Amino acid sequence: MKTLTVSPKRQIAIPKDVCEILHINEGDQLILEVREGKLILEPSINIPRSQAWFWTDKVQEKIKKAEKNFKDGKYRKYNVDEFVKELDKRE
Repeated sequence: MKTLTVSPKRQIAIPKDVCEILHINEGDQLILEVREGKLILEPSINIPRSQAWFWTDKVQEKIKKAEKNFKDGKYRKYNVDEFVKELDKRE
């Protein structure tokens, strides 16, 4: 556990060894969250707005469900023509 000191401008310095472990570099962005009375800092990456939909909770939940179904053997194999017919039915 490390102790940090808040400066007069309410700034803190992240220790070098922590930055190295988490690959945090100058100019990187962090997400700050207050959870149960604690400050949580998490390194962040920028995602292009056009791809943000992929990271929504709804889409990520569907992906997890699909991965579980695949691991459990709950999937169907299609040839190309069957697959196109199945997609046409869904329109």
